[in-house]
Amino acid sequence: MDAASDLSRALVAAEKARVRKLALSRRDGLSEAVRAEGSAAISGAVLALDLAASAAVSAFLPILSEVDLSEAIAALDGRGHPVGLPVMVEAGLVFRRYRPGEPLAPLGFGTRGPGPEAPEILPDALLMPLSAFDRQGGRAGYGRGFYDRAVAGLRAMGRFPRLIGIAFSVQEVAAVPMEPHDAPLDMIVTERDVFRFAR
Repeated sequence: MDAASDLSRALVAAEKARVRKLALSRRDGLSEAVRAEGSAAISGAVLALDLAASAAVSAFLPILSEVDLSEAIAALDGRGHPVGLPVMVEAGLVFRRYRPGEPLAPLGFGTRGPGPEAPEILPDALLMPLSAFDRQGGRAGYGRGFYDRAVAGLRAMGRFPRLIGIAFSVQEVAAVPMEPHDAPLDMIVTERDVFRFAR
């Protein structure tokens, strides 16, 4: 039984690696102009979501060819939403308050974020980066599991934030293989569509 389980996990991991590589190669192939136009459309769609007044929102700054949410971050902050950026610490992923214009520190893996002096927020909605997604709410991250553990930690505290995947439409795949620890998304926002999933 253990050998079969190990084989099953290995097959899922291999398929997840395959769809991740496929989707990221498509995203990397987008021109800078197309990414900028798509990022603006995605920011607009995020700002049109039905977020509760003053809801805390985690966002992210782009690395490599990711969606740039800078416009959405600035507008959310202007509307009174506390915005947090992900920061990797020894205990896992935390979200530190960020206001546009504040200094950012290099945090590893090509990321930048607020320093330890910034207060942590507990997000009501997570705008989550991803490598690949499907139309069932499946999400493949980058293989390190930071967001999966962060979501599990929030749920253990009795908090159930809305999980919103952020991606370009070219990152869609037929199916993302899901493992027991993978949290399905409540919503996916691309430059073309907003997918909502009943849970």
